[in-house]
Amino acid sequence: MEAGWGKKVLGEGLGAFALVVVGAGSVLAASMAGSDVLLYATLGHAFVIAVMATALGPISGGQITPAVTLGLIATRRIKADLGVAIIVFQLIGSIVGGVLLWWLYPSEVSSGLRLATPAVNSSITPLQAMVVEIVITFFLVFVVFATAIDARGAGKTLAAFPIGFTVGIGWFFGGALTGAAMSPGRWIGPAVASGFYDNWWVYWVGPLLGGLIAALVYESVFKPQAAPKSA
Repeated sequence: MEAGWGKKVLGEGLGAFALVVVGAGSVLAASMAGSDVLLYATLGHAFVIAVMATALGPISGGQITPAVTLGLIATRRIKADLGVAIIVFQLIGSIVGGVLLWWLYPSEVSSGLRLATPAVNSSITPLQAMVVEIVITFFLVFVVFATAIDARGAGKTLAAFPIGFTVGIGWFFGGALTGAAMSPGRWIGPAVASGFYDNWWVYWVGPLLGGLIAALVYESVFKPQAAPKSA
């Protein structure tokens, strides 16, 4: 195993754990308090991504979601074996977060919220929901590449803030339609803990495809080309 893998995969697991606990937890807390769920969820998800991406940036790059990691693998920014290991730990961290929410909110397991598991609004079809997830995840991963990865971007630390803001705008647009997962990890933790798997494929295909498209578009269109070597 490559040196440094341990800290990287554990860090990513912690980031995914935080995303589920704070993101889904903000939905549950707002519902319990009778507050504006969409606003709480938007701010909760945006803040936790910004904070954890900043904290984990020097350790693992602060990827947090498999959609970002898949984009890095596809563009050869990280080795495939390390990327797969990171995704596995992201999913494990998400499930552990879901179990914690199950323990804290047992009455919400079978309620309409189902531990804030992302769900497709009845006003749209699952296919439309998948497209929503593709679009908002595309924005997220595109901003990650433009700010945190591109050397011309805002830098490793400052990049976390536009990334968090992008999660926020994703929630403003898609929160009421799909739960704005933007990550299989954000879905899988509460889903496993609550046993709610309706339209599960939306939250795998949508974010992963959106992230992959964003990474390839950025690399092929917007990445600065190396200057030709002089003779």
